[in-house]
Amino acid sequence: MHDKVVFDLYSGTGTIAQLIAPVARKVIGVEIVEEAVEAAKENAALNGLDNCEFIAGDVLKVIDDIEEKPDYIILDPPRDGIHPKALQKIIDYGVKNIVYISCKPTSFARDLAVFQERGYELKRVSNVDLFPETVHVETVVLLSQQKPDDTIEIDLDLDELDATSAETKATYQEIKDYVLKEFGLKVSNLYISQIKRKCGIEVGENYNLPKTENPKVPQCPKEKEDAIKAALKYFAMI
Repeated sequence: MHDKVVFDLYSGTGTIAQLIAPVARKVIGVEIVEEAVEAAKENAALNGLDNCEFIAGDVLKVIDDIEEKPDYIILDPPRDGIHPKALQKIIDYGVKNIVYISCKPTSFARDLAVFQERGYELKRVSNVDLFPETVHVETVVLLSQQKPDDTIEIDLDLDELDATSAETKATYQEIKDYVLKEFGLKVSNLYISQIKRKCGIEVGENYNLPKTENPKVPQCPKEKEDAIKAALKYFAMI
């Protein structure tokens, strides 16, 4: 981690930033209270830390002007949690690990839902009671986003997943094209699957099956049934 950049957002007087500084290349703290930022700078100097930078301003606006990109992010927002727009910007950095320190579980729960929607998982949780005999509690969590090193894009045609043993077969689209060309009729996947079943041709287990016990499923008209059967014969499926 010694070569990593860490963002300490909502950094206060820089306590967390200074704890992280010895094991990071650089720590950047952002805090809206100017007096707290000045105190953070003084504390870092007194502790002999020269890899801490503290910026006064609103996280929502300041992070747009920071040139460095973080490898890790630490969040310690006020009780109301993180501004929704700031939260999206933070997530857009795409760092693998985020530590969120919350002093209000309800606001954290709201923010957590957004993190989870964007692919982060709750890995570890620890509660620290800093406010004895009150309803408040600090919640420290680790959020992690697992990303595959490589991705492969595959286009699947559901028709091809509808196996009919080892027989010669045509896709649903080929059957549709044949019926339209030869009979001038348009038929749906539902009608084709109905006629395939009538002819004893196996279709996918859940392909075009009703989703309720007593559905009102339209039945294939006789004219289209005959046309579909003709297509199945043409493709040597019956």
